[in-house]
Amino acid sequence: MGLLDWPAPAFDTFDSLMADAIGPFGRVLVWALICAVISMLLYKAMSPQTRIKAIKERLKEACLAMANDDGEDFAEGMKLAKAQLAQSLKLVGFVIGPAVAASLPALALIIWLDGQYSYSCPVPGQHVSISVQPENAAIEQVGINPVGFHDGACPVVQVPGTTDSQTYLVAPAAAIPVIQQRQWWNFVIGNPAGYLPDDGPVTQLRFDLPTQQIINTGPDWARGWELTFFLALVLGSLAIKKGFRIE
Repeated sequence: MGLLDWPAPAFDTFDSLMADAIGPFGRVLVWALICAVISMLLYKAMSPQTRIKAIKERLKEACLAMANDDGEDFAEGMKLAKAQLAQSLKLVGFVIGPAVAASLPALALIIWLDGQYSYSCPVPGQHVSISVQPENAAIEQVGINPVGFHDGACPVVQVPGTTDSQTYLVAPAAAIPVIQQRQWWNFVIGNPAGYLPDDGPVTQLRFDLPTQQIINTGPDWARGWELTFFLALVLGSLAIKKGFRIE
């Protein structure tokens, strides 16, 4: 489990509770609204709103002065440009820290949503194409994971071990299309499906899992969770920003 995966058990619990009342589309909308509220209120709490408002006013004045400059005095124009740039950089300096900090809960949620709503395990008996790295490694599907996700069961694969006579089984613990040896970034973002042994000859398994669709109409690229979530997140964030007068 990576650093950004620690909230995942809480996300799982709340999502399961919602599943008793609403479908995937409704749950994604609820997650987007929760994400917008938490992120925007965290940003407001951590950012110096009064100072940001004052800087924005000075920046507006600097932009107006630049617009009204006739350009005849080069030195004066450079002075106005430097003043505008200084206010812009100052605004960025006050905003960027709180914005990054406030985005961390949203990032953790997005990572969890990607694992929860992007793919599903196939129904038993459905063929799943499996590719391997390196390509000459001999693998064999020997069963299915009975735990399953979304009424499915992911394939259990037998892969070669460190010696010619050794083999071991890989049973994905989640509907994630790629299982590989642990990488440095897994310290931050883990793979809920698990990992391959670091000393084994197989470095990656890729499963052609079926994608989830939370809506049944429109083009394929619009049926997944991403468009619904990010559109609702942006609209919700803008509404909260305006409603709470967040700078």
